[in-house]
Amino acid sequence: MRTSLGFDLLAGAAAIVAVVGTAITSQFVGSDLRALFGMSGMAFFLAGLARGRAGAPAWRRGLIVSLPGLLGDVALIVNNGLGRLDIPVAITLTSIAGAVAGVATRRLATDHRLRGLGLSLAFALALGSWVALGLPWFLAQMSFHRETRPAPALVFTSLDGAAVRIPDPQRRIVVLAFWTTWCMPCRWELPEIARVHQRFAADPRVVVWAVDVGWGPESPRRARSFLARRGLVVPAAFDSGFSAQALGVHALPAIVVVDGSGRLRLTHAGYDRSEDMPRRLAAAIAGLLGESR
Repeated sequence: MRTSLGFDLLAGAAAIVAVVGTAITSQFVGSDLRALFGMSGMAFFLAGLARGRAGAPAWRRGLIVSLPGLLGDVALIVNNGLGRLDIPVAITLTSIAGAVAGVATRRLATDHRLRGLGLSLAFALALGSWVALGLPWFLAQMSFHRETRPAPALVFTSLDGAAVRIPDPQRRIVVLAFWTTWCMPCRWELPEIARVHQRFAADPRVVVWAVDVGWGPESPRRARSFLARRGLVVPAAFDSGFSAQALGVHALPAIVVVDGSGRLRLTHAGYDRSEDMPRRLAAAIAGLLGESR
């Protein structure tokens, strides 16, 4: 019994090592949760398939095989913060479903190969539909949070040395994109922030700031050098971290939108390529501009 349990856990550990290792080494997988969810579902399906011999009920064995996936959840929580627990929960459920489906497929195929093949195809179709259609919608709903409350009075410094104040003295809509040079998801998001800036660069009612929060070994010089090396054209500022904390930002990247009346209207946590964040953020800004007419 102990040997069987050990091999079940070992199969699950091999699956999560494969998923996390690929996410670390591949920018595509690491920056797009569709790929990460798809890989997790299939990796644990194969792990369940490998351990799907007779024994404990399929759901129990699948659950045991999926347990090492919790280590991957820890990595996601570290990356996205406690404010994005929806993602670890969703990927855990996907991994469990994959492991249970793998175990059930192995057992069914022992006596009925065609039925086993049918179950595996059904799981692949369900996983593909979830990843391609359901997941982007789910992430967009979970990432953007609309609210209306007074923003705290804040002052930070642009990389050119000018004071940046919230609320904006010119009553502009202010988009604050918090980042650091060492945050990999921030690096993926910054070009999209630059696209949003370009979209509204000619509109005097909107200003976009890429704000280095100053956590860790950050400095204005380091932030300026980072943006210059990557050719990113976006108004940039540096913060000691107090502004981000005052706005409730505890994980990166994060976006906060303050309207012309000084009210906090929209927040966005984390980064994922599948969300099409620039389009959704631009639409939200356009909506706020429409309110002021």
